[in-house]
Amino acid sequence: MTKSERDGMWYLIKRSLTTLRCEGPDRLLLYGTRYLSWKLQFHGLVRSLPNPIATAVYRLTKGIVRRTIRLLNRIYPHKYTEADPYKRIFVDPSTIEYTTGEIFSKRRGWVVDGDWDTEGDLYMQRTYPKAIKQRFVEGLSWDETALADKYDQPKLEERATAIEQLYQHIRDDGYRSQRCLLEENPDTAWDGLNDAMHPLANEIAVDIGRNGELLWNICGQHRLAIAKILEIDRIPVQVFRRHAEWQEIREKARMDSEVPPEVRNHPDLRDIIDDE
Repeated sequence: MTKSERDGMWYLIKRSLTTLRCEGPDRLLLYGTRYLSWKLQFHGLVRSLPNPIATAVYRLTKGIVRRTIRLLNRIYPHKYTEADPYKRIFVDPSTIEYTTGEIFSKRRGWVVDGDWDTEGDLYMQRTYPKAIKQRFVEGLSWDETALADKYDQPKLEERATAIEQLYQHIRDDGYRSQRCLLEENPDTAWDGLNDAMHPLANEIAVDIGRNGELLWNICGQHRLAIAKILEIDRIPVQVFRRHAEWQEIREKARMDSEVPPEVRNHPDLRDIIDDE
């Protein structure tokens, strides 16, 4: 074993012990599972399988995650939501103004306290959303957008072509959920995957802040930016992590207690509150 390998092993051991002490055995288990998935490149392996087999593996994985979060919610109700970890809600894309703290935090079903929901950046200031706005709203050429500083010319042209095609599809045909896209044009749905293992896991993902703020987390940053500039009024998103204070509001709604009137129509409460 080399020195760098030993150092890496000791770092993992120390980090694991810190997680166990500060966050508990449940978080250690979930972090460990995520780390193992990353080391094995699990999502990439699933994507490389024939589509029917990949779909079967995705469904199996989804079932395991759902049962795990349901069990953890019973043991640690303050740390995990009772909601479906694969829950989709329909939202106005204009309401997603900021990114979440700790971008790409794949924490399905987690409830987390702290200030992470106030530490994100303006979504439209990210490189891709900014460039998309510069191109389609301000009328700049791609060479003049924020992407020009990120890629050499051949790569810029490749990225620009893909974004132009996506923009035209959404503008002309409307925004399609991944479920609809998978039914209508499976090749496009599978070709559009980045890190997700399956098209049905590739919707735009959000976290929910303490006051119900929708914070972009992962997946679909091109789609979200295009939906915003086209002023589309309703898109599907997956909910990953919730702030502990927002989860308390969900609990009040579940118990038929008083919830703040300004959030009664929040899309994350529609499965609980029925005003009709």
